[in-house]
Amino acid sequence: MKFAKMAAWPLFVFWTVAAIAMLIVVALHPLDRQWWLTLAICLGGVALYFPFPASMRMRKTITIERSLPAVYDFLSRPANLRIWNPRVGAAQPADSPVEVGQEWTYLPRHRWIRSAPLRHVFSKLDPPHMIEITATGHGVRAVYAYTLGDVGKATELRFDAMVSGAPAPVAWVASAIGRFFPSADLARLKRALEVGGPT
Repeated sequence: MKFAKMAAWPLFVFWTVAAIAMLIVVALHPLDRQWWLTLAICLGGVALYFPFPASMRMRKTITIERSLPAVYDFLSRPANLRIWNPRVGAAQPADSPVEVGQEWTYLPRHRWIRSAPLRHVFSKLDPPHMIEITATGHGVRAVYAYTLGDVGKATELRFDAMVSGAPAPVAWVASAIGRFFPSADLARLKRALEVGGPT
């Protein structure tokens, strides 16, 4: 990981210098499409080899036609995550107590993945209104907060995710997608609770 960051520096400097040079050329020849294309390539190189980690954030709110205690109970069981997030495997241990400081991991979804799983922990709890889970590993720290509120017979779920330490281009793209597009995971969560009911 450290070697990859060190290797990124000279490439980042190269593309940054090239981008500045292209900005000057474009300013002198604003109608020449060739220079605009070259500038776009240089800016892509700057983004690709940006050597500093960045943070990505996603905030979403959905309404689930289930009672607040039922939604809290479902979300507070780590083993239930694989029901609505297809990227994770089974929770280890499978039946973790819901208490601050309790730790668990998720097995890789694919057996050929050899990297160590992220360490998850309940970092904050306010039953039945809030669950905060912190995941760390591989130089990344993610905080997932679920805030619940009553809306008549339904529950309003506000999901707030902050992931720090990701490569900058990945963070920028993920943040943009999270801002403008609905979350497929939250749609699966809503479906699992409304159609299947808590498990």
